[in-house]
Amino acid sequence: MISRHKMLQKENAQTLKLPMDQLQFLQQCAGFESKVATLYHHYANIFADDESLSMLFKKTAVEEENHTQQFHLAIRLQGTGMEAVKIDVTKASANLKKLEEIVERLTGSTPFPEDALDMAIRLEEQVALLHMSNVVHFQDAGLKQLFEAMMAHDNGHVTMLKDYREVIRMGKSTMEFC
Repeated sequence: MISRHKMLQKENAQTLKLPMDQLQFLQQCAGFESKVATLYHHYANIFADDESLSMLFKKTAVEEENHTQQFHLAIRLQGTGMEAVKIDVTKASANLKKLEEIVERLTGSTPFPEDALDMAIRLEEQVALLHMSNVVHFQDAGLKQLFEAMMAHDNGHVTMLKDYREVIRMGKSTMEFC
């Protein structure tokens, strides 16, 4: 005789469009994006005396919060309109866990501005592949277009981080950056 718990698991599995491990991975991605946003808010606060740099980190933090919301939307949809997660969930999950540990350590640090920018750039380049439009294979073209449009609004932050780093390296006034 099948237990009630097993029957509920089977019913839930039938209603989900993505397997549970893939939905859990999307949840992990959302949590990671949220931690990165926290790191950038931390940087915005410690560089408050440099208004341009602080605003850059605040803007980047908000973009990371948007990424978090995109993952939460996909989770609420439970995979509807999505075919599968494109990447090896086990491997990506392990890599994400390592990155989470790095972000947690950084959140308690007080780096120099250029070091904070370097770290943010490296972090952004490493996690670019984990954005919704790169992680999920969509069945629904409209849903794919929605997520791609959301991503298009904030793809320029790595360029802005690099540009500001160059401003600092060249010793230009940060007011010229604005």
